[in-house]
Amino acid sequence: MQSEDTLYLIAQQKLGDGNRWTEILKPDGTQFTESDAENLQVGQEVCLPQQSISHRRFALYFSWSRLQEIGAELGKLENRYSSLFEFRRSIWPLYEWAANPSQYKQDISGFLDHVVLFDFQHFSEVISTITGNPVALIQRQSENGTLQLLDENFLEDIDTLIIVSLDHFGTEQKPRGEEVAAIKKFLEREDACLLVCPQHDVGAREDRASHEIEFLHHGDRLVPAQQRIGGFARAILAELGFPIENQFGLNPAKLSHDRSPAPLLTFPDLDDLKILQDVTTFNLHPHLPHYFIPDSLKDSVRVLAKQLINPAAPIHPFVAAGNIYFNALLWILPSGTRVANIFVCDATLWSSAFGGVQSLEFFWRNLALLE
Repeated sequence: MQSEDTLYLIAQQKLGDGNRWTEILKPDGTQFTESDAENLQVGQEVCLPQQSISHRRFALYFSWSRLQEIGAELGKLENRYSSLFEFRRSIWPLYEWAANPSQYKQDISGFLDHVVLFDFQHFSEVISTITGNPVALIQRQSENGTLQLLDENFLEDIDTLIIVSLDHFGTEQKPRGEEVAAIKKFLEREDACLLVCPQHDVGAREDRASHEIEFLHHGDRLVPAQQRIGGFARAILAELGFPIENQFGLNPAKLSHDRSPAPLLTFPDLDDLKILQDVTTFNLHPHLPHYFIPDSLKDSVRVLAKQLINPAAPIHPFVAAGNIYFNALLWILPSGTRVANIFVCDATLWSSAFGGVQSLEFFWRNLALLE
């Protein structure tokens, strides 16, 4: 923006119609409000429609076996997803737009489609706007049993691979040998980026007392006493030589005045890539994992962000041990022939359902502009 520029003038000059100023976007892919348009700054960047500022190709790879997840026994409480019907009842009346069974399946498949996958749409729209490329959304195993492996043919058309590991441990999702080889080859590309995203591991111990303590801490009645998720991500990390574990399901802190996410504890001196530039918060998913780093990896893995645990939540053993923060974003530095960057973070950071979206949009932008 120059000193005399307005969005109306730019739209008139570049798009042929000043009234099209609403099509001009911020670099993070969001629209300008009228207030924004009246308070533009000299030097501020704006993006014309159809003009991308990055050409990275993203893929969201859901590593679950959809066949096994939707086939889970409804009479069993542990280690399965809710059905859409159960979800609707728990948050009534907020999801009654999906009440018609002729349009929305009320079983577990309906929950996966209309709740989980639905929440990733905004991320895909933002990334598509920035890069000019649609975000591929792939499920490892379809309802009919078809497998989409992470092989070389799949990976050659991707620059940023996000492994959304929402697979339950009990489904035993693990990469095959040829997939591990393909990922290692992918990581030898300078333009590649891998994000491994296991979600929570709630109820890892088998005793009833610890289950109750964890359940009371996170407070989400849709999550049963035990819900262990992220097996595929753990296996990938172990195969790459980084046995990082997703632990617990911790309740994040929120600000008292507006119930928004509490600020992240970040380490800018370690963030050489500026991946957290302008990022102040993540989200308020009620049960977020702590990423445990073995001592053997201390020199090769950096903690870029920690999230504050909700001090008002019933005490968790991790808190009782003296912890007030949990590791929320890790960076595995390039080494040897692996020149690509690897990040470890929660799968919900690509979701718009748990608050903090404006800050997350900056995180998404930074990933899209990563060189």
